[in-house]
Amino acid sequence: MAAAMPAMADLNGEGYYRVENYKTERWVSVIDYRGRIDLGSTSADLQAIKLQKNFDVVSGDAASVLYVKPVSGEYDITAQGTGIYEIIDHYLRLREVGSANGQTLYKAYGTYNGATRYLGDGTVGNRDLGGMSTATTGDYQKWYIKPITSDGENFFGVQSTVDANGALYASLYTSFPYSAYSDGVKFYYVNRTFLGAAELKEVDGTVAESTPVIVKCAGVNPSDNRLYVGGSGISMSDNCLSGTYFNCDKGGHENFTTYDPKTMRVPGRCADGSFGFITADIETIPANTAYLKVTPDAPSEVKIMSTEEFDLYYKYHTAVESVGVDSDESSDVYSATGILLHKNATPEQINSLPAGLYIIGGKKILKR
Repeated sequence: MAAAMPAMADLNGEGYYRVENYKTERWVSVIDYRGRIDLGSTSADLQAIKLQKNFDVVSGDAASVLYVKPVSGEYDITAQGTGIYEIIDHYLRLREVGSANGQTLYKAYGTYNGATRYLGDGTVGNRDLGGMSTATTGDYQKWYIKPITSDGENFFGVQSTVDANGALYASLYTSFPYSAYSDGVKFYYVNRTFLGAAELKEVDGTVAESTPVIVKCAGVNPSDNRLYVGGSGISMSDNCLSGTYFNCDKGGHENFTTYDPKTMRVPGRCADGSFGFITADIETIPANTAYLKVTPDAPSEVKIMSTEEFDLYYKYHTAVESVGVDSDESSDVYSATGILLHKNATPEQINSLPAGLYIIGGKKILKR
């Protein structure tokens, strides 16, 4: 037993990594926070770990970003707001077992009740998806542990999901902090909502861990929208967005956020082609994404507005003075001073209005 447990490897220190199986070339992703170790039989429930081969998908999968932290010769590996020790009350052990392609190979294992079990890819063949197992042998037990680098091949980026008026967007919710690496990538959150309107505010600097945001993308693919993983950000107390880590439907590991069209809106393209929050034909919220909670009386589309537009919108719907006769609201004018001007107001009534900014038919009009 002693011969099977040499000193633990140091890796490159504490930090963010991905783990790839040497034999199958599948990458580890965490899709649930449940797990179990039977100390009597040393059996393990490892269904919370998914193995996936297609790196084009993995590169934009926040569930594949693992934080490795040495703890007294063992390791705690965390992701998606949870970790090995939190789930099974044990740390993981690692040892070097050679190298391949200029990179160190490791075996990951635990010793419980006098017996040692190694983690391996339990799926034989060239399929894209696989599962973790303690019943594997040989090369299936060997792993690369690769640091995530923004400018290298093992990067993390954002896959755009919405094309609105030629601009690309996505939403993101991760347990790790990050900032933009690719030019043109920006982050926003919703800091105010009212009826069918939402105000976006840009995040200045690093996005803090567990912060749901909207990402304005530079391109379609994750490689176009690379992020620097790590850093220190400040959480926004006025963030109206919510997020979810998981969307797992495995038996015994069901872990998802059910979509409620009455109280939720998801990022999407509105009927006029603009970006906003819309009612969607989905059953669950996708993993690692953000959504907007609304009241049951909210419209099917929540429009994105600038601070100036939001202020005008709010004052229009809470107007303290009305000029003219109530009519088709879509043709009415509203102002920053809280004056509601109906479309059939007389010229005399219009001329009597104070100077200010008004909006009619979606166009801004400045009266001097």
